Order: sequence, then C-alpha cells, then structure tokens
Amino acid sequence: MLYTVKGLVLRETVVNSNARYINVLTAERGRVSVLVRGAVRLRGRFTGSTQIFCYSEFVLYEREGKYTLNDASLIENYFHLCEDFDRMTVGTYVLNTAEYVTSEEQPEPEILRLALNTLWALTHYKDKELRLIKGVYEMRLAMLCGFAPNIVNCQVCGHGVEDSSMFLNVMAGSMTCKGCSDKIHKATYIENERTVDKMNTAQIVIPLAPASVLAMQHAIYADMPRLFSFALASELLPEFSSACERYLENHVDHHFAVLDMLAW
Repeated sequence: MLYTVKGLVLRETVVNSNARYINVLTAERGRVSVLVRGAVRLRGRFTGSTQIFCYSEFVLYEREGKYTLNDASLIENYFHLCEDFDRMTVGTYVLNTAEYVTSEEQPEPEILRLALNTLWALTHYKDKELRLIKGVYEMRLAMLCGFAPNIVNCQVCGHGVEDSSMFLNVMAGSMTCKGCSDKIHKATYIENERTVDKMNTAQIVIPLAPASVLAMQHAIYADMPRLFSFALASELLPEFSSACERYLENHVDHHFAVLDMLAW
C-alpha cells in the first residue's frame, strides 16, 4: 500500500553502499523508519530530499509494517544551519529530542510543528540568542509531552510572580516563592551526595528571576506564531536556558550528549 506523508528527517543510518534508513517525523503517522535505496551517492535521486534537516513530501510503500521510499520531493531544508557550528548543534538537538519523545505510528502534529518552527527560527532569526530559542523549545516540548511545570503561582501560598526571585522545583514541576522555599528547604537534607526530602525524593530547586519565569510562561502558553517573538536580558539567558534544559532532561530521564559540544 502507498502512503503520501510530509515529514522531517531526524536521522539517517547507512546500511550499505546502496541503501540507508531514515527516521522521519510525520504529522499523520508519527515517527517512521524508511528504507531508502540508491540514495547513498552524493548525486543520488533522493539525496537532496532525504538528508537530515530536510522537510519533504514522501511517497511510502508499506508492507508488513515496514516502509520503503517510493518517491520524495523537497519542501524545505535547513542546511544553512551547518554554516554555524552552534546553530547546527542546537538544530541537531531539536532533531534528537523530537526523535526521543515520539513513538512510531503515534501521530505527533504539534511536535512536528514545533520542531519545524524552531529550525526556522534558528535559520532566520540571526539576532535571537541561541539560548533563548533552545530554552523556549524545551519548555514548549515539555508542555506538548504532558509534563509542563505549573509556573503561574507559588504552589504553597498561591502568590504570583513578583519582584523577588522564584524557585523552580524541577522534580515536582512547580514554583515556590522565596518565603515558602525557605520553609521547604528546612525539610530537606543530603543523602548519598544528593538533596532529598523526607520521602527520599530527589530535589532540584533552581532560583529564577521574575523575567525568566515570565519567559517560561510565554514558551508554554503563547500561540505558535508568536513563540519566539520576545527578548530576554542577556544576563538572564544562562539561568533561563539552564533551567529549561535541566527540566526537560530530568523529565524525559535522558541527557542529550550533543549539548556537550556547546561552549556556553
């Protein structure tokens, strides 16, 4: 049976001199693994539409749950990311995370849309800080995966974001104000070199400036066309980016090694 889908190439694996597999994230069929024949050569028929960073329309032949590429046409590529090492690295991180959190045959139209919008922003928003784009992507991805933090107000007293620092409890997915955080901190202790509470639950608490909290709120709740349409003070970018990264990695329980290549 033939299927026509649009998808983003996340990964490619060479099988032999004449064949390779590509992992493609589609809106209709989720993540699929596709066998591509005759596309290893630099000038192969499908080379320009089946490499990573390609968003293409694919005609797939399906037999017994396995897919073989029948035809492909390029819609858009993000090859220009490869002209800048840091942008290419963040772009690769987008592909890696999208692959990790999606499943085969499970439609993920919003995650695909997020990945495409983020790659577009990395390519075209030259004046946007990479740490801002990365952090926004991570928070939005957390929301789409169903584990966005509650950062509208303090989980204990209900106070909203004010002029003082707030504290993100990574494992609980919640925010506390300074007063409540000080009280909670008294109930924690160190065991086996990690901070735990009385239930022996690991604690990761990150202080955040009000502007960083508002940036997280925007990343979670803003309409997709406005997702990257804001700025954050340069001195707050490290804490914002680090908090978003730690939050996502702890909730998917995986460290993405590609980030180790960034010299931030």
